[in-house]
Amino acid sequence: MTFDMDTRVIFTDLDGTLLNSDKNINPGDLSAVNRLISSGHKFVISTGRPLQSAVKISKRYGWTGSGYYISSYNGGLIYDLGSHETIVRLPIPKTYVRYILDEAYKFGLHSHTYDDANVVSEIDNDNLRTYCSAIKVEPVIVENALSYLTDDPIKVIALSYSDPDRLRDFRQHMEGWCAGRVGTVFSSPVLLEFSNPEATKGNAVRFMCRHLGIPVNNSIAVGDEENDISMIRAAGIGAAMCNGTDITKAAADYVTSNDNNHCGIAEVINTFLFS
Repeated sequence: MTFDMDTRVIFTDLDGTLLNSDKNINPGDLSAVNRLISSGHKFVISTGRPLQSAVKISKRYGWTGSGYYISSYNGGLIYDLGSHETIVRLPIPKTYVRYILDEAYKFGLHSHTYDDANVVSEIDNDNLRTYCSAIKVEPVIVENALSYLTDDPIKVIALSYSDPDRLRDFRQHMEGWCAGRVGTVFSSPVLLEFSNPEATKGNAVRFMCRHLGIPVNNSIAVGDEENDISMIRAAGIGAAMCNGTDITKAAADYVTSNDNNHCGIAEVINTFLFS
């Protein structure tokens, strides 16, 4: 493969990174991303959110043409916003989904999965409604998720807004079964995600650099949480938001001075591309 030595690609997380506390994109960050694209570089939203949630954000800000990509479900599904094509899909078997859901229920935790359009849940409760409101994706309540799903899904999530310590205990409880079957990662202290072991943000960085013909050294990744660490380590430059967790900042080459409410993404873009 012949690599493009001039083009850069930036990977950015959404919540706590590109999105401010109101779940909007700051004008300064929007301007910096638009300048990035107009200069011929590439932009990848890299999020734990489902694809349909990230697409809504992209459309809201006009990020729908060539050069824009979404790595959703922590790298489980990668989508080209210019060609409207899925270029990576890494599901988990429905039998695994059933086991995770059942174990979460036994542990007193809410858990759900996804189809191409909705959050798919067997239970309607406050945890589900809070989550769906945050990501702007409608839930569908079904009697049996496996009977409802037509394809193996990308991800299962367990969540608890009131007792995050219980999620950490649940992760430890599931550790032996998960080994060799699914990967686990926290995308926030209240969201524990289960997915294909190959579905990581770091693997998405490596794949997209090959796909675009851009050297990994020309990549930049920015995030704030545990699920961002693999891409921060994989990229040529790994940046953490100053509002990020301590373990995320410890993995980074660069920590922003500005948080997600004060154009931390614009700081990274301007520092490493336009300074």
